[in-house]
Amino acid sequence: MEELEAVSSAAICNRLIQVFIVSFFYISLIAKIVGQENKAKWFRRRTKYTFFNRRGTLGEYVHFGYPICWQGLVVFFAIYGVIFGLGFWYVFVYSY
Repeated sequence: MEELEAVSSAAICNRLIQVFIVSFFYISLIAKIVGQENKAKWFRRRTKYTFFNRRGTLGEYVHFGYPICWQGLVVFFAIYGVIFGLGFWYVFVYSY
């Protein structure tokens, strides 16, 4: 981690923003591949909405919910495993 101290905070911030943007498109792609029917079967959505946890149309499209079967767990780990793994590699391992 000593090498990371020499990197400017602006470069780290740029990489984090890139990871967030790519993650959004990746989740959107997975949502399109899985489809609305399978999302409804494999995930449970929140039933109680308040002012603070309401989402817009785009937010509802990429929102999966809580996995309730093994297919949902596979999708969950595919999404978050890839995002965490590639994000960690891109921010901390890939040289600046």
